[in-house]
Amino acid sequence: MDIKIFNMKYSRLFSALVLLVLINSSCEKVLDNKPQDFLQPEAYYNTEVHLNTALNGVYAILADNATYCNYMLGRMGLEGDEGFPDSDSDLLTVTYYNTPAADVKVLQYWTALYAGINRANLLLQNIDKPQMNEDNRNNIRGQALFLRAYYYFMLVNKFGDVPLLLETKLSGKVEDVQVPRTPAKQVYEQIIKDMTTAADLVSPIDAVSSAGRVSQSAVWGILARVCLHMAGNPVNETAKFAEAAMWAKKVIDGGKHVLNPSYEQIFTNYAQDKYDFKESIFEVEFWGNATGIYTNTGGMVGRLNGVATSDPAIGIATGVIHTTPWMYNAYGAGDLRRDWSIAPYRYVGVVKTDWPTITNVAQRFCGKFRRELEILTPKGATYTPQNFPLLRYSDVLLMYAEADNEVNGPNAANIEAVNSVRRRGYGKYVNGEGLKSITVTNQGQDYTSVPTVTITGGGGTGATATAVLNATTKKITSITITTPGKSYTSAPTIAISGGGGTLAAATATLTVITDADLPTDDIDTKINFRDAIRDERARELSYEALRKNDLVRWGIFLNRMKSSLAEVNTGTAALLNNARLYYSNASERDVLWPLPAYDMGINRKLVQNPGW
Repeated sequence: MDIKIFNMKYSRLFSALVLLVLINSSCEKVLDNKPQDFLQPEAYYNTEVHLNTALNGVYAILADNATYCNYMLGRMGLEGDEGFPDSDSDLLTVTYYNTPAADVKVLQYWTALYAGINRANLLLQNIDKPQMNEDNRNNIRGQALFLRAYYYFMLVNKFGDVPLLLETKLSGKVEDVQVPRTPAKQVYEQIIKDMTTAADLVSPIDAVSSAGRVSQSAVWGILARVCLHMAGNPVNETAKFAEAAMWAKKVIDGGKHVLNPSYEQIFTNYAQDKYDFKESIFEVEFWGNATGIYTNTGGMVGRLNGVATSDPAIGIATGVIHTTPWMYNAYGAGDLRRDWSIAPYRYVGVVKTDWPTITNVAQRFCGKFRRELEILTPKGATYTPQNFPLLRYSDVLLMYAEADNEVNGPNAANIEAVNSVRRRGYGKYVNGEGLKSITVTNQGQDYTSVPTVTITGGGGTGATATAVLNATTKKITSITITTPGKSYTSAPTIAISGGGGTLAAATATLTVITDADLPTDDIDTKINFRDAIRDERARELSYEALRKNDLVRWGIFLNRMKSSLAEVNTGTAALLNNARLYYSNASERDVLWPLPAYDMGINRKLVQNPGW
């Protein structure tokens, strides 16, 4: 059986087998008798199959409607200054920073993650029951520890202090759910402890052969992210920068990962259910088109955060996420990531149509997750098979550069880490070198019409250019490159013919790989390099549900949201009304979400976040 089908099939069918004990139970009555309507732990966890089925139940939270299946794909305000939502049905919710303490999405996010934590706790509490191979047991233990820690990480960077529950009590007594918030620093320490333990228990990624399961590389890479967050706002344990660099370097030095040469191919793979664990280290798995055996195994990747269309053949998409002018303009000339991350086209009916100008770029959709790339047919109207990235190798390189810069300042290793990401972004690894310039060495004479420019040799293909004629002097004044071409290894020959004249000549100069590198003034000081890395993270990781978390840990969330408000206020498109709501609603309190009002009512020891 295909490993992905196996994983998804059991992750969605676990509920009949696994005991669920939610901390936000509304029961006010002390239960003296054991409930009879679900399977007791003593009747389960008795075989290795039981443990693996329970583990799939822990994984399933990643694909929950409240997490990466739906809400986190554009309906929880996680894009920050990269983009804004266009969803009128979400105006009075967390989507637009108009967040009541009773917000349904916030409640369901909290509830889903604690459900995952409880499943992990129950599994860990019973993991020693069956007789089985100890290596297999430890692998399951490591995955469960990591996932529990990851869910706490998702909670602590959204809510701050949260109740830290490391075991699930089965008594059903009301007092069992009266648990105060644990300081964020202590929660982070537990996360790091559990993940560090897990790293020695789980398998190397080449043994897992799947980014949909926890591997040693995934643990190390997420540990780098956790340490960066702990080093930043609001915990500000700056000693963790060194640890973040260390964990990221373990991934790099492990030698199991390289950048996919093509930025586009990364997201094509997600759409077509192809694993590329050398680039994509950890991802959420979705599968099928919500029909037949695939019922409830799909997600909404590409439907919510894709290019809007109502054509079932292309793949129906609502196009919730639009870009900001800042994000569009953050890409340099020649950066291929821009027109992949921000779709340069739209659908007019069923016709794919290029945007005519670069004005009103806020109308453009997130382009990373394109339903047109899906190969499974018929395409589902609501659910898609596209996977969603949680950790890519480029992120590891950027985290290493950021953390090491904070400790040591700019140096050859951390600068190279960023430049390697940029070179891929500018197509250097897939396209090689093209024409950078053509210099006229002899303007010739007696040209009465524009001559033809022919480019040959040099080992490459695709370069084209046109001559510029001075009609008065009848000479060629310059040659404009219209297509730079690719894969040139030496300067091609430039021939100028026709036009009635003679003697015009020119020579070509090729681009070089370092043309994509950061300019000198971006790497001359720690502060300048820090700012360059922050912008590079946006260019590389846009719309992957990371940006708001980054802005918060850097302590610049509100400043960036207000800058974006000033920017969108200058536009005139009707669409920008929603952008203005999104950015004007953001306030200092929004660095954290409110604790759900429902749980505040059940757990009287909870204290609400400031401003809520």
